[in-house]
Amino acid sequence: MPDKIPREERVPTGIKGLDKLTEGGFEKNSAVLVAGGGGSGKSIFATQFLTEGITKHNETGIYISFEEIKDRFYKHMLVFGWDLRKFEEEGRFIFLKYSPERIAKIVREKSKEIENSIKEVEAKRIVIDSLSAYTALFESEAEKRKMLVALFDMIKEWDCTTIVVSEEDQHPDQHHSTVEGFMADAIVLLYNEREPKGLRFRAIEVFKMRGTKHESKICSMKITEHGIEVYPDTIVL
Repeated sequence: MPDKIPREERVPTGIKGLDKLTEGGFEKNSAVLVAGGGGSGKSIFATQFLTEGITKHNETGIYISFEEIKDRFYKHMLVFGWDLRKFEEEGRFIFLKYSPERIAKIVREKSKEIENSIKEVEAKRIVIDSLSAYTALFESEAEKRKMLVALFDMIKEWDCTTIVVSEEDQHPDQHHSTVEGFMADAIVLLYNEREPKGLRFRAIEVFKMRGTKHESKICSMKITEHGIEVYPDTIVL
């Protein structure tokens, strides 16, 4: 088993309870795939990660969206006490809206457009939401694979800890290997499962994390008024 990575090389997620499963957070400058179905909490998870950097580590965060409407997104996140507009005015948060087509063009041309924006504000945490809109552009599996590899190669050149959101229904017994999963340094799966009685419950799993002795269990998770909370000692599946 690999030695424990030094604390200074870990990036606290800001997700209460999650870091207990991962030796203190994500590996610095890693690419983290966060996958789940609609309503599983992916955007909340990603925004909570950025606000942790902004409010506690004096870091600039960048949210790259393919589909979100900025004003509506800000309104929804304000429910959790995250005033993204205020952070933006202070120069600590940047919301970038790109069409998937434009991102594909940047990837194909190996453009430094995004990298230059990152360096200009010295950003340390990035979110890309969502990968599904990007992969939908490509008709053949070969082209999709090629462009996914190129995208993750570009992400790793940014020297930032990056969350890549993927819209994909998850089930504990049916997770399949994917190109994006292979390219990512870590995979976090969010579940929104229905119990036999018809009630739903939320859960989270650290499916993969390179260089980390992460816990291999599916834990209870809740979305509270303060964001996501993980209960590392409560195994649900």
